[in-house]
Amino acid sequence: VSTQSTGAQVYSPPPQYDSEPPLPPELPPELPPDIPPRETAESCARRLFYQEGCVPEDVSFTLASGVPFDVEVSRFYMQYFNFDNYKLDDAVRVFVERAPLIGENSTRERILFHLSRHLYETNTALRQQLSGPEEIHTLVCALMMLNTDLHGGMVDRKMTYSQFESNLRNTEATIDKGVLKELYNGIKSKPIIVNSTPPAEPPKPLPTLEQYENVIHKQGSLVKKNYILMSGKRPGIFKRGWKRWDAELRGSKLTFSKGGKKLEVICHHCIASRTLTHRNRHCVMLLVCADDRQFLLQAVDDTDLQEWMHAINKVAAMFSALPMAAPVSNSNKFQPHSLPMSRTKCSLEEQLQNHMTQVDKLTQEYDALIRQQSNLVAPTPEWHYKKRYLEKEKEKFEEYAHLLNTLLYPDSEESLMSPQSFGRATANRMSYKRAVQKNVTPVNV
Repeated sequence: VSTQSTGAQVYSPPPQYDSEPPLPPELPPELPPDIPPRETAESCARRLFYQEGCVPEDVSFTLASGVPFDVEVSRFYMQYFNFDNYKLDDAVRVFVERAPLIGENSTRERILFHLSRHLYETNTALRQQLSGPEEIHTLVCALMMLNTDLHGGMVDRKMTYSQFESNLRNTEATIDKGVLKELYNGIKSKPIIVNSTPPAEPPKPLPTLEQYENVIHKQGSLVKKNYILMSGKRPGIFKRGWKRWDAELRGSKLTFSKGGKKLEVICHHCIASRTLTHRNRHCVMLLVCADDRQFLLQAVDDTDLQEWMHAINKVAAMFSALPMAAPVSNSNKFQPHSLPMSRTKCSLEEQLQNHMTQVDKLTQEYDALIRQQSNLVAPTPEWHYKKRYLEKEKEKFEEYAHLLNTLLYPDSEESLMSPQSFGRATANRMSYKRAVQKNVTPVNV
């Protein structure tokens, strides 16, 4: 449409073209703001060579891949190597340091073929000695097999030079004997270090007993009551009251302090369990010591009570020495094992083995005692006393074994079981009974 001076509009036809009208130039598609542009093959190869944000295994995965983009990345990656004046075995050593040989033999061959083709393109001496990249690749694979045979440690009779030459004679490669002899001697004197597997993370060191000697495991306020004396009797009526103390569990000693007074309890062979016999007081645990003393301790709440029981039982499991044999006498009366006051000299791993072995022994003694019941007209008081003693000792060492196992191996299957605290139903303990009943030789203390 055209406009004249008079203001009238006159229709003008559209322009005529001999062919189709030209299309407007195409604009590059714009990526959404949250999608970054794709990395170029050249920049990706540079990042792989200098290991910027990647590991050597990423290089191997890229070289072994058949994806077109990875093939282009591999071509740029190999350009960073300058093997012009290198011998063949030296070039292989440099290459496998940056590109570990991973996977099966076919995957390794694909990785090494990039090296063979690059050597034929850049190394003038090898290009004059060998006919093509396939011949270089055959020789590279033969060198890797020779390196495994000479330095792998899996073969008693090492490959000789005549065997090495005979193996290559069966291929289509025609290689000078002088070159083969030089390569054989080079591999024999200096092996190729092959990183066939990704480097494994070093295992975490196990905790040692010395780390817990002067450590404060738990501290806070406890209300204490003397329940049973060393003689096995109840204390006097004026000495059995509940009193609040400041408690601290440092190393293997539980210290009660108040107003300049101090009372120390060595936690060897102790066991802390929850008691529900006191209706007027909540969060109460019973602490049974190795010298037959018993204390009732009241914590602030349930969480504080569980932490105190766990800390005391764990310390006892770590520091308690292996029980000694029962005293010998001319009486047929049952004698319990003697519990040494000295700290164990075993490591925590040996402590765990000792506790598990003790569980096995106590289980066998308990089963034998139950079988004796059928031969008795009526169980005697001594039989009941021995039965209660074996049950308590067995549960105590099961608790020790479980706590040490959780401390040493927190990620193992045995430690995935629910915590076995004293005062819970014995049926819950059967889930980890299989874990502690193992044939382990006890370690001498």
